[in-house]
Order: sequence, then structure tokens, then C-alpha cells
Amino acid sequence: MHSVIKKISDLMLALRTYSLPISVMSWFVPFLYAALDGGNILYGIIALTGIIFLHLGTNIFDDAIDYVIAKRKIDKGEKDSFNFQKGKCICIFNSTFTIKHYFIFSFILFAFAALTGIFFISIYGFKLLYIILPAAFLCMLYPILGSLGFGEFIVAVIFSPFIYLGVFFVMKGYFSFDILLLSFSTGLLSVAVLHNHMLLDYNYDAKNRKITLCRICKSKKNAYYLLCTIIMCAYLNILFCCIYNKLNYIYLITFLSLPMAYTLIRVMFIHINEEDRLIKPNLFMGSLKELKNVDYNQKNFMLKFLIVRNLLSAFTILLCIAVVIDGVN
Repeated sequence: MHSVIKKISDLMLALRTYSLPISVMSWFVPFLYAALDGGNILYGIIALTGIIFLHLGTNIFDDAIDYVIAKRKIDKGEKDSFNFQKGKCICIFNSTFTIKHYFIFSFILFAFAALTGIFFISIYGFKLLYIILPAAFLCMLYPILGSLGFGEFIVAVIFSPFIYLGVFFVMKGYFSFDILLLSFSTGLLSVAVLHNHMLLDYNYDAKNRKITLCRICKSKKNAYYLLCTIIMCAYLNILFCCIYNKLNYIYLITFLSLPMAYTLIRVMFIHINEEDRLIKPNLFMGSLKELKNVDYNQKNFMLKFLIVRNLLSAFTILLCIAVVIDGVN
């Protein structure tokens, strides 16, 4: 039994399940929005399973492709070692799984995601292909497009319009572009999660000449300013929508997450000036329970990642509260 639990724990580590709140939070808003309008709740839950399969499949497929590319360069003498960022392909390096296992896991997850899509197509017809095919295409090509600096663009598209429009459609049977107003803010904060991660990996990516949006910014400082701008725009979208009567003023409740946003901005300011300075956890960082199972040398890195993930979660929970209050009224 212990060995089975250990294998499951290792598999969750390989799949990077700690990133799942990004998908779940992006799903929850359109789910509530449609459910309060009489949408099919069961279909919404089935859609979530498909989203999770696709997300986890992309995670492990991305690692597998990066491993194969790095291995090929090492074999050709173009690189001395893998030199991956912390935690990447860790289950291959500690011999828990092989690269073959990684590809098998990704294939299984993508297959289940595809079955979810086929299920909904059998009900609603081929209209859903306008969302399913581009989303699948972007996820499959994420390892390549991400290395060319398009990672943030892919996240913005998938976690904003695609999930919102897709979840609403399977629950209601038609597209609603009104819900896109809400998707812009959570989409921007989803981009902030990835951009923040890339900023943490700036030195590694620069050493390996990997093209990312952070590196396109030419410096950590410029990338930091862009991170601040992305976060600010997420809040401004809500503010302007309320001012111009596109959203009820109750949606300003999302501004209660501003202290967490400020904490993230302050922590990342410290990071670009004193990268190795240890950050002390505080109330405005959100839940950091994952740090208990992380190696001491990785805790500072993971803490900086978890703050931005928790910001997205807090903002989305507040957004969901606003959706419920607005829907009930």
C-alpha cells in the first residue's frame, strides 16, 4: 500500500498538479455564471474533467519534449548537461519514471480529454470544434511555441476566451460573448502566473538561450514592470466595466485581493534585486502548505510561484462571489 501511495505521489509531482488551480479557477467562473442561468450542471462538471485532463497532459508532454530536445543536444555535444530549472523532469532524473512513461501518461491524458470533447460534439454538433480544435492545437504545440516566446499568449487564449466560452456553451447550448468581460481579468492573471514563473527562471532561460516573453523584455527589470502592468490591467478591466455599466458594482469586491497583489509585486521586486534573499511567509501570501513537502533549496522559489497562483485563486473566488450575488439579485 505504501508503494502505491508513493507512486501516486510521484505521478502527481510529474504531472505538476500544483498548477491545477489555474484551470479550476478559470472553469469555476463560467460554471457559476451558466449554472445560475439554468445551465446543465452535470455537463459543466464533465467539462472540468476534460479541462483537467488537457492541462495535466500538456504539463507532462511539455516536460517530455523538453527532455528529448535537451538529450539530443547533449548527444550531439551541443550541451554538457540537462541543467533544467528546479523540479522539471525530476521523476525521470530520480528514476521513478522513464521518458517512455512520460509520453504514455501524456497520451492517456490527451485521449481522455479528446473523449470528453467527442461526448459534447455528439450532443451539440460540430460548433464546439471552433473551440476544441484550436485549444488542442495550442496545447500540443505548447512545448515548441512556448520556447519561441508564445507561452503567455497561449495561456491567455486558453484560460480566457476558450474555457469561458466552451464551459458556458456545453452548459447552455449557445455562445455568450458577455461572459468574456469576466474572462479578461482571470485570463490576465493566468498570464501573470506563467510570466512570474518565467521571471523566476530568467537566468536559466538566458543561459540556455530560451526565448520567453521575459527575455524579449531584455531585462529582469523590464519583465517585472510588465508583470506589474498585467496585474494592474486585470483590476482595471473590472473597474472600467463597472464604471461603464457593463458589470454590476458588486464585482468591485475583487479589489479585496489587492493586498495579495501588492505582496506579490513587493516580493518580486526583492527577487530582481536580491534573488537569493529568503522571503518570510505572511498572511497575504495565501496558502503555502505545499512548501512542507518541498526541498529546502527550492522553498524560496516555490514560495514566489505560489503567491501568484494564490492571487489568481483569491481574485477568482471573489469574482465567483460577485457572480452569485449578481445572479441571485
